[in-house]
Amino acid sequence: MNRRTMLTTAATLYFGILALAISADAAPQARPPGGSRPRSQADSHTGSQAGSHAGARTGSHANPQIVTLPGSPPLVEVRVMLRAGSAHDPAGKEGLAALTANALLEGGYGDPAKPVTKDELARITRRWGENAKPSVLLDKETTTFVFNVPREVLAEYRQTVLEPLFTRPLFLKEEIDRLRNEAVTNLTASLRYEDIEILGLEALDDDVFSGTSRGHTVTGSVQGLRTITPDDVRSFYVTYYKTPNMILGLSSDDAPVIDTVRAALATLGTAPKGGKARTLKAARLAPPAVVSGRELTIVGLPDAPAASLHAGFPIEVRRDHPDFWPLYVANVYFGTHRDDHGVLYQHIREQRGYNYGDYSYIEHFAFRPYALFPPFNTPREQQYFSIWIRPVAEQYTHHILKALTWELENLWRNGIPPEAVELSKNKAKVLYLNLAETSSRLLAAKMDDAYYGTQPGYLQSYLTHIDAVTPEQVNAAVRRHLRPDNIKYLIVEKMEKARALANDIRLDRNTAGKTPEEYQISSAEQDGQRVYDIPEARLHVLQQDAVWASTRLGIDPQRIRVVPVEALFETGAFITEGVAAGGAAATASAAGPR
Repeated sequence: MNRRTMLTTAATLYFGILALAISADAAPQARPPGGSRPRSQADSHTGSQAGSHAGARTGSHANPQIVTLPGSPPLVEVRVMLRAGSAHDPAGKEGLAALTANALLEGGYGDPAKPVTKDELARITRRWGENAKPSVLLDKETTTFVFNVPREVLAEYRQTVLEPLFTRPLFLKEEIDRLRNEAVTNLTASLRYEDIEILGLEALDDDVFSGTSRGHTVTGSVQGLRTITPDDVRSFYVTYYKTPNMILGLSSDDAPVIDTVRAALATLGTAPKGGKARTLKAARLAPPAVVSGRELTIVGLPDAPAASLHAGFPIEVRRDHPDFWPLYVANVYFGTHRDDHGVLYQHIREQRGYNYGDYSYIEHFAFRPYALFPPFNTPREQQYFSIWIRPVAEQYTHHILKALTWELENLWRNGIPPEAVELSKNKAKVLYLNLAETSSRLLAAKMDDAYYGTQPGYLQSYLTHIDAVTPEQVNAAVRRHLRPDNIKYLIVEKMEKARALANDIRLDRNTAGKTPEEYQISSAEQDGQRVYDIPEARLHVLQQDAVWASTRLGIDPQRIRVVPVEALFETGAFITEGVAAGGAAATASAAGPR
């Protein structure tokens, strides 16, 4: 047996074993309270499969939808996903979803005379390992709690932590006040000033959905947080923390484990002690406004060390859309996250050394810039395409804005050669090994399948779908969904440079990128002129630089605005009303083209 045969056989065995581990998928999900059920190609399927337990209604409560992994591991992972996130915040109380989730963990539970506080919870769970202490993952459409507990103490864990935490929360006022203050500080200090990359990523996420309930950061808004009361928290809890609104994930399919955890959550959502708990009007998640033409927001940040560039627009493609997998392969070709495979990375960083990395996405990618691989349990009914250009020196900002635009235009206009599609399909298969590398990721992925209602599941069908994609499908999907003429740009730039940059972009003149000297191209003086000795390998780079330099952005000058960073995250609107925006006032909602 030669080396290639050995590797192929090993890979086949690996993928076969992995397929067995994720072969059971979740049944279509229950309808969330007051919300529209996500679209799905799997809507016609009914019933449950192995590893998926249908939510049969009993009395006034319904069992949660349950997904499991096969086996009986010594450490049981429990994931509780609620179909409620920051997009469900009532208008004027942005941050209520996040504050409710954090207050559930840190606002005390159990006996009001002797509450289990944050510190007491840490003490109780310490003996069972670091991950036994509950954590929460917040996003715009879901909230997911994570617990890890040794199987032999599951019954005790249920009685002391899991059941009372979820079903007997106290939402102590002093703890809610503390959490509120921390959230406000996070928005006004940490998010605005500490990391220009995270600032830009969060701002684009809000900008794409501006004018809708998704158009504010998960943490909330400064003014919204300040209006939230403990009674608001209780109201959000009784409205959305109900078992029909839940997907429960377990890393074991043993019936006693399932029964123990399900019983612990049976009375979830009953009115908590300590105050009023009226039911809120259920949120309706409206789609974002269609982006028509190009617009630019420049966020002015004091003392920004460089410029961070972003671009994006909503797309209708989700994991249950027929164009998802062709578009996935196209994105691997164009801008693979934290990898040198993508065209953006190769052209902007590898060949020219402008920055650390350049990537694109067909789904929201949480935890950038830290996560190497896309996290699960942040599913969204509404997705968007985006480009992330990591910080570049400010003198190149305009040039690189043109570069990313030309690259997207070229992708849309000329498509991807068949041989490049095949290479990108192979790269996608390599990425698969990391997507499914832990049982925790397998479980989280299955819960996302339940949210979307997809059968077979994302990881289970990944390799089959990738193999089936054709170059014709890839290029057709690009043409349908990645139109470069309708796009929102966002740049984080030093405030003192922001208005000059805005004026340059309004004039839409040719730009200057790196000089031959910066490319370390030698030169000599001949007959009073500077003559460069350009290596043949560098000639294409300089020629393409000239193409980028002459690219026209074509942004309407009235749709270019400069705002100080203090204008972000203040209210539920993307930009605070009345802030100067490139010579005009910013709109309150910034929804759609102006």
